[in-house]
Amino acid sequence: MSSLVHANKRLWQRHVIAENRRSIEGLLATLTAEPLYVIMATGAEHRGRDAVAAFYTGLFVSMPDVTFALQAAYIGENGVVEESVLVGTHTGDLFGLAPTGRPVHLPLTIVFPMVNGDILGERMYFDMDSLQRQLGLRA
Repeated sequence: MSSLVHANKRLWQRHVIAENRRSIEGLLATLTAEPLYVIMATGAEHRGRDAVAAFYTGLFVSMPDVTFALQAAYIGENGVVEESVLVGTHTGDLFGLAPTGRPVHLPLTIVFPMVNGDILGERMYFDMDSLQRQLGLRA
């Protein structure tokens, strides 16, 4: 494993640990000065540290029991791709969907582009139709 791939793996691991601890400060410490988070299913963009902090605050409020069950990670010189399952209870606004109180088990893929020891942001891919069906919002 090249030193860059190893460094990217460690950076991604620090990010995941901070996420699991609900440490927004720890999450922001892994990001570039102007991160960009894109929710591909909705087109929503969260640009800059304040917007990313608000995104995580909203996620942790909308699903207080949220976890990301890691399925696989692909680590390279340009970043990390993570396959996970988002698991939790939908008790607040989530990706623009009003709370339903229902459980969520949402497979997703997250791309973490990296440069110079920082994560540039995240691109989160998931099937919105599947999420809406789980929440009883679509047949």
